[in-house]
Amino acid sequence: MGDDIPHVPNKRGGGLCLGGKIAPIFFNTMEDAGALPIEVDVSNLNMGDVIDVYPYKGEVRNHETGELLATFELKTDVLIDEVRAGGRIPLIIGRGLTTKSA
Repeated sequence: MGDDIPHVPNKRGGGLCLGGKIAPIFFNTMEDAGALPIEVDVSNLNMGDVIDVYPYKGEVRNHETGELLATFELKTDVLIDEVRAGGRIPLIIGRGLTTKSA
């Protein structure tokens, strides 16, 4: 899951996790790593399905047919910002630096 971080062994950043229920400790760990954890009904998803995830719309669709497989809401409003920043801590640091420079 995610991409290797250069020169940092056994650590990855980014990625996507879809689950019916994600335990809070794993949810927070994924947030810290810059991954996008999404709690969604996965009963219509099968192994090997190619899907498109639309986080702003809150939709999961079949890539080939465009069929709507599931809908979801992101747990927090800043989740997308955390992914863009590469994790929760870089987002906090970046916002702090931006505030100080203004």
